[in-house]
Amino acid sequence: MAVTIKDIKKAIIAGENEDAVAIADTLINGGVKPEEIIVHGVTKAMEYLDKKCTIRDFCLLELMLAGRAAMDVIDQLYAEGIAKDDNLFDTDLYPRKKIILGTIKGDIHEIGKNIYSMVMRSYGYQVIDMGKDVDPADLVMSAIDNKADFIAISSLVTTTIPQVREVRKYAADRGGHTVKIIAGGAALRQSSAEYLNVDYVADTAFDGLHYIKSN
Repeated sequence: MAVTIKDIKKAIIAGENEDAVAIADTLINGGVKPEEIIVHGVTKAMEYLDKKCTIRDFCLLELMLAGRAAMDVIDQLYAEGIAKDDNLFDTDLYPRKKIILGTIKGDIHEIGKNIYSMVMRSYGYQVIDMGKDVDPADLVMSAIDNKADFIAISSLVTTTIPQVREVRKYAADRGGHTVKIIAGGAALRQSSAEYLNVDYVADTAFDGLHYIKSN
């Protein structure tokens, strides 16, 4: 029985990364375009998880496994040279917004950041991950150097809030007035966007996705 794009959606949701990659290879060899795999397979799987990940149904392990499977599929398309440039994504469906991402200085936790990166990349966004314990000035300079549309800040500890508040000041001082700043993580969700001096505070990775999709 021939595999279909629905099969890759099912494999990603189940977190079966090897099966998802194998199905992607079969589809490509059968003439399916890479963007069709992304739009109707990878993205549909992530949309399913988006709807499922309510407070009641949220499962961190399930999301991480599905995110890994989604990224393995995308990475495989790039690795095989199928997508050598941004043409992998139809720009009408995927505005290739660029995001500078990092856990702010004073925090070394990366799980939340990594999940957000997986979700955004699976939707076709360009993510430059700066890692953990990142100085606010470095986030801003990377955004300016890479002409990024967004800076996404993650933190799980409240002691980093003064560092988060500095990002906007650095951006303004260096001419990065157009870059939007989004914050997320257990510590930052307790504060308002106004207090953190950012444009938006995301409750979840998917909430952050929705904000970026609408801006």
